[in-house]
Amino acid sequence: MKNLKLTKGLVALSSAALIAAFTVAVPTVARAADDCQETTILSGIKVVDIEKCTGTDMNKSKYEIIMPAKFNGTLMVYSHGIRYNVNLPAIPVVAPKGSLVNYAPEVAPSEEVAAALLAQGFALAGAGVQTQGWNLEESVEAALQVITLARDKYPKVSKVVAWGNSLGGLASQALAEQMPGAVDAVAPMCIADSAQAEITYAGDFLWGMKQFFNPAIKGTNYSAGQAGYVEMLTDLGTVLTTLQALQAAIAANPTAPAWPATSTVPAALKAIPVRSAILLLGLISGVPTQSNTYDASSGPVGPLETSFGLVISPALAVLENGAQAAVLAIIANYDMEVRYGGVVFDNSKTDYAKRLGDDADVYAAGLTGKSGIAGMLGYLSPLNPAAPRVTANAAAVAKMNSVYQLQGKIEVPTIQLAATADHIAPAGAAQYLKNQYEASVDNNVSKSGKLLTIWNKPADEYTDFSSAGTPMAPDGITNGTQHCNYTTSQILAVAKLAASAAKSGKLPSTTAVKAAIKNEPNLFVDPNFAPPLLKFRQ
Repeated sequence: MKNLKLTKGLVALSSAALIAAFTVAVPTVARAADDCQETTILSGIKVVDIEKCTGTDMNKSKYEIIMPAKFNGTLMVYSHGIRYNVNLPAIPVVAPKGSLVNYAPEVAPSEEVAAALLAQGFALAGAGVQTQGWNLEESVEAALQVITLARDKYPKVSKVVAWGNSLGGLASQALAEQMPGAVDAVAPMCIADSAQAEITYAGDFLWGMKQFFNPAIKGTNYSAGQAGYVEMLTDLGTVLTTLQALQAAIAANPTAPAWPATSTVPAALKAIPVRSAILLLGLISGVPTQSNTYDASSGPVGPLETSFGLVISPALAVLENGAQAAVLAIIANYDMEVRYGGVVFDNSKTDYAKRLGDDADVYAAGLTGKSGIAGMLGYLSPLNPAAPRVTANAAAVAKMNSVYQLQGKIEVPTIQLAATADHIAPAGAAQYLKNQYEASVDNNVSKSGKLLTIWNKPADEYTDFSSAGTPMAPDGITNGTQHCNYTTSQILAVAKLAASAAKSGKLPSTTAVKAAIKNEPNLFVDPNFAPPLLKFRQ
């Protein structure tokens, strides 16, 4: 973080002093003046009078604060998810129309959510953050500053809820843990794990693609300056064409699809259907086996009715999910190598056979049995010079890991929303926060009864097939899959539960939670449900 004076000063304060600092000391720092405009918005057919203030904080992060005329006393401070830290030309799937670095603030996950909350009397705020990419430190600081600015301008703010998506969810939780007294409740949604855990998750899949399907993928150790930027863009194109070749091979012959022409694995390995290699990469990296299109259960009417769900669908789901995981790995590796000064992905000592674990039995048919598993793992072995491992730069990793790591030190009501088949922030990230909190309670650091996890799960069966037995992409996005894919009503349910908890200082009762999600068939609460952690954590 370029300017830590504010944060370091506040860390030393007690909770009471911190709250006092919000209204007295901090607002004296230099910043751009607010530009406030009175206007209206529509929420359905309801007209809501608001005042919208925009400005730039002391670190040059753009912020926005929206205060409804009929204010209920609670401020919702939103932190957005990760954004590209470089401009991108038009690239299919990644950025179909091109993409410019975006520094605009966001006050809610969507305009519809924002309008609904404002109509109910909530004030909203959020920052754009002066640095994009993996900007956890900067996001925490920006959220803290916008809280300070809002409290200064609107003394009637009595309660604050910090919430956010993905990296923004991680930032909201990190803010609450580091700054006791700054917020009254937290609602992290589709929370990301640490930089190391996320880069390992996506990086393992990308590395496997390189070894199995196309050695032209660079993946790590990008050059400095413009040359590295070009290498990153080239990788995006190479990965997409490789994925298209895999998709075409499976479409041509789902039962025994051929390997892509770019693959350099030996002929003995190519005797295994390439779908088995795709599935293996998903299982050892942690990519979900349910995706937007494939439920890993359904099959078309006919001879493949049973075997499709068991053997083919999980691989197709991994391919669909893995496309975005691989893109994440490329852009995140490039970002973090520039940010921290060297390679941060490391699989030099990874035991992929151990990573596969019991999935070797669960997915034995899809992996072409024990011989297929042994052949593929043998090729990925560190003893095989044809599949060289990656060793990270120790200094770069140390810098990356010096960024705050969640402790599970939860002092205010915290309600997290996570999807069981999220392919960018897998469910294991939310489970990790839960585990950290339970350890914190056991160590008498935190009090029990402060964390509630609401899970979002897709239906057991949702894949549709044409009359010819071909799986068809759904018209919309399957709820419970994809990244941070929640409906407006699901988000509002969690937001209002968090706001209620901020006022009471307690988690909502079981009865209140059930009432809030009773019309949301994909949402459930089960204290005994425990998805596997990200592979880095296992």
